[in-house]
Amino acid sequence: MPRLASRTVAVAFATTMAAMVPFFGDMNALIGAFGFLPLDFAVPAVFYNLTFKPSKKGVVFWLNTTIAVVFSALAGIASIAAVRQIALDANTYKLFANV
Repeated sequence: MPRLASRTVAVAFATTMAAMVPFFGDMNALIGAFGFLPLDFAVPAVFYNLTFKPSKKGVVFWLNTTIAVVFSALAGIASIAAVRQIALDANTYKLFANV
């Protein structure tokens, strides 16, 4: 019984918080741009270069370096765009909006 009551309260609280945030998708975009984009593309290329140490004259090294730089820049731009979108949506924010 205590577990059922505590879980019911937790789900009700989470649902209420989710309903209060109509721009939840924009927050997901920020998390994706800041967290997942670099982890999926830039970090593996850097780790490959650090682990296997390909020749700096070779194509593999420069391809990995290019991938890391391009996707790091893209992550930065996407993070700025996501924060901008959150700020724009916050101007028209209404509590429990039915969007």
